[in-house]
Amino acid sequence: MTFRGVTFDCVNASDAVQRALVEHDYPYVAGADVEDMGAHARHISLRAVFYGADYETRMQAFIAALDGADEALAAADAARGGWLQHPVFGMMFCQVASYRVAHEAETVDEAQLEIEFVESTTAAPFFGSELAVQKAEAITQHAQAATAAATENIGATVDRMRNPLAVLDGLRSALMMPLLGITRAAGVLLSGMDVLSFPRAWGNDISALVNGILDLRQFGSNLLADWASIQNDLNAFSIFSRPPGALPYSPAEAAGIAAVAATVQVNTAAGLANAAGLVLAAEAATPTLTPTQLEAVANTARAAIETAIVQVRAVYGIEQGRAMTEPLKTMALAVQEAARAIIVTRPPLIRRTVEADGNFRLLAHLWYGDHSRAPELYRLNGARSPFVRQGEVVNAYAK
Repeated sequence: MTFRGVTFDCVNASDAVQRALVEHDYPYVAGADVEDMGAHARHISLRAVFYGADYETRMQAFIAALDGADEALAAADAARGGWLQHPVFGMMFCQVASYRVAHEAETVDEAQLEIEFVESTTAAPFFGSELAVQKAEAITQHAQAATAAATENIGATVDRMRNPLAVLDGLRSALMMPLLGITRAAGVLLSGMDVLSFPRAWGNDISALVNGILDLRQFGSNLLADWASIQNDLNAFSIFSRPPGALPYSPAEAAGIAAVAATVQVNTAAGLANAAGLVLAAEAATPTLTPTQLEAVANTARAAIETAIVQVRAVYGIEQGRAMTEPLKTMALAVQEAARAIIVTRPPLIRRTVEADGNFRLLAHLWYGDHSRAPELYRLNGARSPFVRQGEVVNAYAK
């Protein structure tokens, strides 16, 4: 678990929620009308334990986080509280209400802290609404942390393998041959550095390739075609999961190739989420897709992110992989919220009955007073004739 980024072990957690109830009593009437005004702030009680020869150093760092005394933490940020990683409910923004440090004579080099947090829910600020297009554009902000962490981890993996006696030709082939093939297709200029000497440069090359593929798309009038093209191009990176080269690989090379595949999966998932963000931003400006199509875009991006999270945890473990998985989870949530924000801004989709023979342009003029919305009706009803018959039922927005 963590609070304000400081890790600690938790052996007990207890959550308490109390409802805010108002009782309305009346003269000469038994009982009362009870009105539920909502829930009070959630109280979280945790028991943290620190043990080992260095327990005091780690405990002091944690107490500094509880007190808001971390030098890297601004005073205003400390006053607002901090993020607590709850063992069951995940990330929660909390204030520290109290804590108590306990030592016992029987347990050497160990201390326990009883801490009570109060969940903090900030009131909605004035002028605090966020446009749907802003939510879509925010997706790209979460990709850099995940890809940077993936690059650092592949660098550390290769660094550990660097041994004069190790046979690393297979790993070099697995890293470079697919990369050069994709480079020729995408036309992106890479660093040209040896992958075993500079593995982090290789990781940056992967990110540059993914971003280069996105830069080739305009995301204009035919969003679904651009979206399908992006998915097809990013599928080329799957070769890193089964790279060419001399087989069988040594155990060290196999571990390196697994780290390579995880790095590539993180980058392609981030690239697909960024592409989804571009699609959603374009859709927020000019509606062209149905709610079902928007859901499909979001679900595809989130599925790729889930695959990346599973692969990272398989290679690095849950704790070491957290630097990559946490930004990925935040990015998946951002994709979901952006798609939802765009869908809910649309009028409800309903079924309407055509009252007379005509076409979509006449229907748009009759229903909306705007004949230019005819392409919208045509799109909502799929590829079909623009002419309609009396009594036919078609899809249309409520207004």
